[in-house]
Amino acid sequence: MEKIQIETTQNVTIDYDIASIGDRILAALLDYLIIFGYVIAVIIMASILENTFPKSIAFWVIIYLPIFFYDLACELFLDGQSFGKKIRKIKVVMIDGTQPSFINYFLRWIIRPIDVTFSYGTVAMITMFVNGKGQRLGDLAANTSIIKLKKDLLLEDTIYRKVEETYEVQFLEAANLSDYDIGIIQEVLEQIGKITDHIVYEEILVKTKNEISRKMGINPGIKPLSFLYTVMKDYNYINGKLN
Repeated sequence: MEKIQIETTQNVTIDYDIASIGDRILAALLDYLIIFGYVIAVIIMASILENTFPKSIAFWVIIYLPIFFYDLACELFLDGQSFGKKIRKIKVVMIDGTQPSFINYFLRWIIRPIDVTFSYGTVAMITMFVNGKGQRLGDLAANTSIIKLKKDLLLEDTIYRKVEETYEVQFLEAANLSDYDIGIIQEVLEQIGKITDHIVYEEILVKTKNEISRKMGINPGIKPLSFLYTVMKDYNYINGKLN
C-alpha cells in the first residue's frame, strides 16, 4: 500500500497509508446509494402526499439542495468524511498536517465535476496514478489527500490510559496540552518502534520532546522517550481526575 508523509503542526513527520482507488470508489458508490435512497424517499412521499405536496419550483429546489451540496456538507461537518468514507474508514487530510478549512473542502467540491462527475472518474484516476499521493485535481488545488484510517480502536490504542490512583504527576503543565497533542505523541511512539536508524530515531524523539515541552512552557531534564511517556501518563491522570 502506498504511503504519504504528512508533517504535523509540531514538525513531526508521520507516515499514513494512502486510501486506495478501490476504497475511494466504494465510498463514492455508498454515497450514491445514500443519495439514491434520499431521492426515492422524496418521490414516494410526493406520490403519497400528492394533493398536499407543494408544487412550486422553489420548494423542489430546496428539496434537492442536499444532493447538490452532499459532498461539501459531509466533509465540512463530518471532519473530512462523507458517510461512504466513514464506512470505508478513509478521510480527507491536509498534506501539511493542518486542519482542512472551508476553502480546502470547497476547492475539492467545486472541481469534483471536472475530474469525477463529467469524466466518470477517469481524470481523477489518471491524476492519482501520476502524482503518487492519492490526489485528484481537487486535492491538488486544496493541498489535500485521502488517507486510510486505522481499524476500530481499542482503549489501549487511543490516547487514553488507565493510570493507578497512587500515581504522582510529574509535570502539572501537561494540563496545558490538548487531545491532539497527546495523539501526536502516541503516533510518534508508535512509529518509533518501526525505525531501525538510531540517528533518525533520536532526532524524532528530540524534536517531539522540544515541541511538546515548548507548549507546556517547561525545560525538562529527562530523556526524550521517558519525557513523552511521562507526559502521556500525567495528561491521562490529570484529565481522569477532572472528569
